[in-house]
Amino acid sequence: MFREQDMEEHSIVESVLDNLPVAVFAKDATDGFRFVLWNKKQEEVTTLGAARALGRNDYDLFSQESADYFRSVDKAVIKRGMLMKVPEEIIETKNGREVHLRTVKIPVHDKETGRLLVVGISEDITEQVKSREQLEQLNRHLVATNKELQETQMQLIQAEKLESIGRLAAGVAHEVKNPLALLLLGVDYLSRGITPDDPNIATILQQMRTAVDRADRIVRGLVDFSSQRALSREATELGTVIDEVLLLINYELTRSHTSVKVTIDPDLPMVFLDMSKFEQVLINLIINAVHAMADSGVREVRIRARSEALDDVIKNEGARTRDVFRSGDRVVVLEIIDNGCGIAPGDAGRLFDPFFTTKATGLGTGLGLSVARRIVELHGGQLTLRNRSRERGAIARLTLPTRLETGKVRTTAKQAPVESGEKD
Repeated sequence: MFREQDMEEHSIVESVLDNLPVAVFAKDATDGFRFVLWNKKQEEVTTLGAARALGRNDYDLFSQESADYFRSVDKAVIKRGMLMKVPEEIIETKNGREVHLRTVKIPVHDKETGRLLVVGISEDITEQVKSREQLEQLNRHLVATNKELQETQMQLIQAEKLESIGRLAAGVAHEVKNPLALLLLGVDYLSRGITPDDPNIATILQQMRTAVDRADRIVRGLVDFSSQRALSREATELGTVIDEVLLLINYELTRSHTSVKVTIDPDLPMVFLDMSKFEQVLINLIINAVHAMADSGVREVRIRARSEALDDVIKNEGARTRDVFRSGDRVVVLEIIDNGCGIAPGDAGRLFDPFFTTKATGLGTGLGLSVARRIVELHGGQLTLRNRSRERGAIARLTLPTRLETGKVRTTAKQAPVESGEKD
């Protein structure tokens, strides 16, 4: 009766072990680490049947290298006398399949027989490893794709910049021609002869120096604007950027009889800009405003900049930007306001779509606003366009952070005095 009960209990234990979802095995450390337990999952994992494995050791079943490793782990388990997690193992089965295992081993003393056993429980994580490797491969692919996308975006930005340079070329030539004319006049006067007491010489030389400085500033501005480089943000006075842009497009403003009124708050915080790329944004927006006023009697562009704290920022505001705006953030708001035709209701949702344009053929590529918004987003800011609420025309609004990713606000710089301006 006792023997039958023992057999029944053994059968129950064997059934439980064989139906476990993990591989279970045991080695007799007192008998050359021969296997004395080998459940069904262990057969499946190793593709070795229990009949072949039981009574044999690792060197009978696996390669020399694998067997040496298993033996060293078994000895370490016995020495520590406690459960031990084994680093991820890889077993190559006889059919060439690699099996990845996560194993724990524990020393067990069999009191009845006096044997010291090393019991191992292994989880087959092959599919998890494959999934992990696939995810890592996908991540590498996404990183590479993102890098290619960024490079393409920079190329697109540069292409649009070159388009802008083409449109500005005539104006820059005109702006440089005027200083050159002054220089020629000065040279012509001096070539007639110099007398020490001539009171005009000092004035003429000063005018020549001013002309040279102006021509040099225009040329340098165009060279800097046309340069291609990675985004490099530096603390910048916004007023300086506006001055440089107005110098570059002065001919376009003069030719179209457009006046510009600039209003900048005193003590405006510095913003962190790549000056060349941000100039591209302002040139695009101001030229767009000029074109929108083609049918206006009086053409005026107003540029105003102020600092404010954001209130009630919705959860996803700035989600496309690298720096997400939060309620209470101190920002600089730059607005470019025109009195042109405004934005047609049917065009409002497509303004930033690549290649969408309302201009006549030859006046633009349709990439200007799309590129401008991307540049602003690279600066951690936001660009929006809307119609004026009470008058004819549109407002381009740029919201710029006054901090870098560290969140530190930099020192402020003195700007031009405030001019009174209407609220739109």
